[in-house]
Order: sequence, then structure tokens, then C-alpha cells
Amino acid sequence: MNNVSIEINGSIITGLQWGDNTKPVLLAVHGWLDNAASFIPVANALLTKLEDGSLPYQLIAIDLPGHGASTHKIGHYNFIEWVDDLYQIVKTQNWGPVTIIGHSMGAMITSILAATFPELVNRIVLIEGLGAISAKADETVSQLRKGIESRTIYHRNINESTKRKNHALTLDKVVKARCLVSDLNEENATLICNRNLTTNDTGVTFRSDPKLKVRSLVRLTEMQVIDILSSISTSCLIIVGSEGFPLITQTLENEIFCKANFTIGKLSGGHHVHMDNAAETATAIVKFVNN
Repeated sequence: MNNVSIEINGSIITGLQWGDNTKPVLLAVHGWLDNAASFIPVANALLTKLEDGSLPYQLIAIDLPGHGASTHKIGHYNFIEWVDDLYQIVKTQNWGPVTIIGHSMGAMITSILAATFPELVNRIVLIEGLGAISAKADETVSQLRKGIESRTIYHRNINESTKRKNHALTLDKVVKARCLVSDLNEENATLICNRNLTTNDTGVTFRSDPKLKVRSLVRLTEMQVIDILSSISTSCLIIVGSEGFPLITQTLENEIFCKANFTIGKLSGGHHVHMDNAAETATAIVKFVNN
């Protein structure tokens, strides 16, 4: 496992790399509040095939802006901006058409990139994520109000936190807190949380951006999301967990997923099925990309 660093428009995108760096790129994009380390279990399951060449790729897992060790955005985060970030990463590295594995929010970003710039994408694997979280058109004002109020609360909390230092923060406490609000077990939560923290003489601090938790100002409508998903022409493997988010399974009932370029598979596991069940996820990925 090697560290990677990519510069785009003055910002640094960090990540992890496995395999022969002369091979085509298999790019992994994590979910909200996660980071590149969420793909370590899958990478370990793929390692032999990466090293002996039976999987003719190198695997690169990135930290999206604000996550892991990547640069924070100066302003607030807009979901669609991450699509542009992914576009800039693929374009500036001259990787040619890439195969992308996306999980959760990373899968949403990946699906939008594939729909918008199909020439940049070879194949995509979407794990527990599709399109974007939508809202009804008549919820626009409510969403905008909540988003602006969320920013106000963020700035107030940041100003208060600068007046006091929390010396009681530990990796163990952060891991336990993450487990309480997710389907992650402690082992997997530790992988993710450890990369989102910095440990030094003064203690443990978050290096992921707290602005990530601020509400979005606007969301796409359901019709806009359907337009995006209908526009995906590349080969697409969709993996859902048996105990994953029900909304994703419900979305897959839409007739657009009957098109020949979509393959749907269900694996035992939760929303982080690629961590819960890394071996079967890796097997499904190998079968798909080598087909």
C-alpha cells in the first residue's frame, strides 16, 4: 500500500494505491464522512490478483476534498461540486477512460460523472448508492431555509469551539461514536476514523472538515435524478447489501435498470457491504471488470 497525492486547481487530493502503478487505474471513491481507508478490506482481498496480474489494474482509492488528508474547501460543500472534483482528477491525471468503484455518496458522484462524461469512464461499480438524494420541487424553500440555518449553527459552534480545547478526544471514543450512528463494526470504523484524525503531542484532532456535516442548500428533484440514471450508457455493476439502505433497493425497481448495461447483485452485508463482505465484493468486481 502506497500513499498518493494529486494536485488539482491548487488543492491536494490524497489517497492510497495498490498494485503495479504502470497498469490502468481502477479508481475507488468513498462515501460521505468516510475516506480512502474504507477500501482497505477490498484492496486486501484483491491484492493477490493485483500483484500477479490476473486483475490488470492498479487500485487507487482517493480522499474526496474535506475527507481524510485531502485539502478542505474554502467555502461550504455542494454535492455536485464533488462531481467536478472527480472530473478534474480523472482529466488531469491523463488516465484515459477509467473504471470507477463508488460507495454510497461516492457511487452517486460516480453515476453522475458516467452519465455526464461517458468518454471518461470505462465501467462503473456502484455500491449502495445511485444518482443523488432527491427532494420534491415543493420542498425547495424548506431545504434552502434549513441549509442556511445549518450554516449559521456551524459558524456559531466553530466560534465557541475555538475558545476551548477538548483534551479528552481519543480514537477509541471517536470509533465508538461512529459505530453508534452507522452500521460499521469497530474494526472497520477504526480504519476510517484513524485516517480522519491527526494525533500529535497535543492530543487527537479531526483533520476531516467539520463543514461536511452542514446541510445542502438545494437538492436535485426526482425527475432530474431519473434523467441522470437514464443517461448512463456504460457497463454498470450495482451492488446492494442484504441489510443495506431499503431506499436503494426500492429505486432499483425502476424500469430504467432493466437496460442491458446494468447488472445488479445483492451480497450479504449492510450499507458498508464492501467492508463487511470484502471477499465476495472483490470477487464480484473481478468478474465484472474482467468480463
